[in-house]
Amino acid sequence: MELTLIDKKYETLDTVSFFFKPSSPIFWTAGQFLIYTLEHQNPDTRGKMRFFTISSAPFENHIAITTKISYKAPSSFKKALSEMKLGGKIQAKGPDGDFIIEDPFEEYVFIAGGVGITPFRSIIADLAHDKSPINVTLLYANQNEDIAFKKELDEIANGNPNIKVNYFISPIRIDIESINKVVSDPKKPFYFISGPNNFVEGLSVVVNRFGIEKKRIKHDYFSGYDND
Repeated sequence: MELTLIDKKYETLDTVSFFFKPSSPIFWTAGQFLIYTLEHQNPDTRGKMRFFTISSAPFENHIAITTKISYKAPSSFKKALSEMKLGGKIQAKGPDGDFIIEDPFEEYVFIAGGVGITPFRSIIADLAHDKSPINVTLLYANQNEDIAFKKELDEIANGNPNIKVNYFISPIRIDIESINKVVSDPKKPFYFISGPNNFVEGLSVVVNRFGIEKKRIKHDYFSGYDND
C-alpha cells in the first residue's frame, strides 16, 4: 500500500506528526500499527523499515505517524521522513497488533511514557468519537512540560467524566503509590503500558505487584528511544 504525505505538524519541539493519504481504503482498530518502508539514500544499520503505531483514529480517514526526532543525530530513516516534501510517498503493510480495546465496558488503566502516548491518543479519540461507555484512567509520564497531545487529551477528558488524565513530569515517576492514588481498586482494571523498552519493563514490574493476571496486561514497546 502506498501512502502520500499530505501534512506535517509539530506536537512538541521534537515530536512530529506526519499525515498520509492511503492509495486505497484501509481499515484498522485504534491502537494497531503499520510496517513502513521508506526508500532513501545511504540507509544506516537500522535500514529502510520501521514499525509505527497509527496515531490517528479510524474515523479520521488518514494515517498519522507521530514520532520523536533527534535533530542532532537522527537515524537515516527519520532524517528522510523529516525532509519528505508534501506529496512524497512511503510504502506500508498491515495493519497488525493486539494493543486494542476488546470490551469498552471494562475498566482500563493506560500508562504512557513519552512518545508511547500515540496508541492511547488513537484509542481515546476513537472511543470519545463513538461515545463508547469507556472507563479509562491515563497516567502519562514525560520528561518536561512540552507534552504531545496535551490540549486534545484535556479537552476530551473535560467532556467525558469517565476519562481521567494524569501527568507525571520528570523527576516525578509513575510508581505503585501513584497508581493507588488515582485508581480506586488497582486490582480491577486492565492495564495497557506503552513507551520505551525500559519504561515498559519497569512499569510492568510495578503493575505485577498488584497481582494482576498476565492476560489483563498489554504492552507496546517503542524500541530505539531513550528511557523517559
